[in-house]
Amino acid sequence: DDEEEENLEAVLSGMHDQSGVQGKKKTTATNTKTAAAPGTLSTKGGDSNAHGADDDPLAGVAKLRRSDRYRRHMALVAKYSAVEASEATLRAEENNEEYRLVVESNELLARAEAEILTVHRYVADLYATKFPELETLVPQPLDYVRVVDAMRNETDMTRLDLSDLLPPTVVMVVSVTGSTTSGVPLTETDLEACVRGCAECVALEQDKAAVLSYLESRMAVLAPNLTVLVGSSLAAMLVGMAGGLEALAAVPAANLVVMGQAKGGQRGDLGGFGNAVQMPHTGVLFFTDLVQAAPAPLRRKCLKLVAAKASLAVRVDAFGGGSEKTSVDDSSQKKTTRDTSSGFAFREEIKAKIEKLCEPPKARQVKALPAPDILAGKKKRGGKRVRKLKDKLRMTEMRSLANKRAFAHDFGTEYGDDSMGVDFGLLGKEGGSLRAPPQKESKSKTPSGAAAQHQAQHKKRKMIQMSSGATNGLSSSLVFTPVQGIELADPTAAQAKVDAANAKWFNRTSGFQSALPSSTAGPSGAGGLTV
Repeated sequence: DDEEEENLEAVLSGMHDQSGVQGKKKTTATNTKTAAAPGTLSTKGGDSNAHGADDDPLAGVAKLRRSDRYRRHMALVAKYSAVEASEATLRAEENNEEYRLVVESNELLARAEAEILTVHRYVADLYATKFPELETLVPQPLDYVRVVDAMRNETDMTRLDLSDLLPPTVVMVVSVTGSTTSGVPLTETDLEACVRGCAECVALEQDKAAVLSYLESRMAVLAPNLTVLVGSSLAAMLVGMAGGLEALAAVPAANLVVMGQAKGGQRGDLGGFGNAVQMPHTGVLFFTDLVQAAPAPLRRKCLKLVAAKASLAVRVDAFGGGSEKTSVDDSSQKKTTRDTSSGFAFREEIKAKIEKLCEPPKARQVKALPAPDILAGKKKRGGKRVRKLKDKLRMTEMRSLANKRAFAHDFGTEYGDDSMGVDFGLLGKEGGSLRAPPQKESKSKTPSGAAAQHQAQHKKRKMIQMSSGATNGLSSSLVFTPVQGIELADPTAAQAKVDAANAKWFNRTSGFQSALPSSTAGPSGAGGLTV
């Protein structure tokens, strides 16, 4: 039986490849509304109706639900969905039939999603003749086909009730635009093809919902910790994309961030938008409740946190040794469930980190100055450096003038500015420098007593002896002395004294004088040698 089933699958796969080659030619022919297709099943009633090459143009577009592999897969999904999942029937092993079904279901979901977009494009091209603006007003594929199925060739928009399909605002816009559209009603052939295409999309969506429901029911047994962390639907998608639980455990956390991202033009609902709208470097984990609940600026960082913990949760599920918990229900029957403590712990840790990231930064605390220690004294010592530092940082003359106020003086300023203290005080009314002049330290000591009196007399004599008889005409006979003030002195007195002293020794008529005593003097009696 197994060999016969394998041979059947090989034959069907060959037929599927041939139909795929033919489908490319038929897709081009859909714009001219002529195509050829083999006999197919009716998607609306479920009856097997044979259609000729010219009667069924939809067969060249929608081929998934007509394949035997798809039918067998959906039959197995319905079979296992009626049975409760357990460890006995579902194990992460390659030879387990239900485990292979779980892995292949994700591929089926991806193909179903792609075919929904293809059939939607086919229906939109046909219905553009009747209502070309509808595709812009209703961009979602499923909403569009449902509206087309309800509207069909109706020209009176008031007779249609679209409230259960679209929001009220969109319903109003569709009604107004449909009443003024430039389209023309479809022919019977095109209208039938549109209705059958709409039914095909709705049937594919129902099959997708059934497969997702089945996967969500199995993820709690196959990967309980991952299910607790990211949800059953996303856990099923990750396991299916990786090709199994052990294969997913081998994927690093950095690759989990981008696993399942839409590349190129796969996002059919974002046509015409930029790359920023398509969210590059974001996979299916971006749509977890933990990431979506975080603020927008922190979602990228939260995505990395979820990916790191999801990688750990998958490894716990795959290689954790199958830790189990036994519980007793109301019917006194023992039930064995997988341990999910790791998943809950990871989830709480991520929540705590997100809350920590959302907290505002702590304000700086104003610390009070310490109480001064009177007994210890000052820590800074005085000295030359300290005095220089104080002189450098002390208030300048300009600042001291700005702080001063002159009373009973009008400098031409406003009274309000002067009274409120917003003027410049005496700055600019008097002279001043930008910086305080440095004070030089006097190294000489002030004399006192007899030395001070002798210094004052010497200064007085020096001032008196100052000559004012110069020939330049600018000197005066008035002398300023610190003791008597202005004093009238003889300017020639000092010079006469000098001349008398010089005449004693250097006079031309006096000759030479002897330095010997007078008893040994020469005969001239002049007391010296004579010439």
